[in-house]
Amino acid sequence: MTLSYQKCVSDDDFAKASLFMLARKRDLHPAYSTLEMVTLIYSYVTQGHLIAAKDVDDRVVGIAAYYYGTPEQDFQDKDIAFVDVAIADKALRGSRLFVRGLLYMVNEIVQGGPEVQELRLAALAENDYICRLYAKFTSARSVREGTHGKEVVFCEKINILRDTLKKFTAI
Repeated sequence: MTLSYQKCVSDDDFAKASLFMLARKRDLHPAYSTLEMVTLIYSYVTQGHLIAAKDVDDRVVGIAAYYYGTPEQDFQDKDIAFVDVAIADKALRGSRLFVRGLLYMVNEIVQGGPEVQELRLAALAENDYICRLYAKFTSARSVREGTHGKEVVFCEKINILRDTLKKFTAI
């Protein structure tokens, strides 16, 4: 399947990404409410960045969101890019969607924030699949209390991660 990736910039981009996220809020955690998801989407639109993966029919099939800086530091630590949401259509999980999307996002982060030195990814500790996936490219650094339980924060130097991902996407 041919996929394209793009940073959301227009109202139409944000609308499509938002609808995708709302429809899959339970993929993040079964307890996510619509209000919580709307609040999260608002946070990404106003303080962060959204990346959408689309199929040939321009249908959103995946989404990732990141911030320059971390919420704990009120986004002042601009040497860190922080990702705490990544959702993909269930049919595309296990495909190269994640690796290619992560590489696209890393390139966007580097281009938009040349001071970024480290990428951090947060995953619910109870989500073994995501924790194993993130551990293939990064190292677990810490555990924090999230809105729906403990989260493992994975991290890697952004240039090292980009080089690693390039090897995977060259195949």
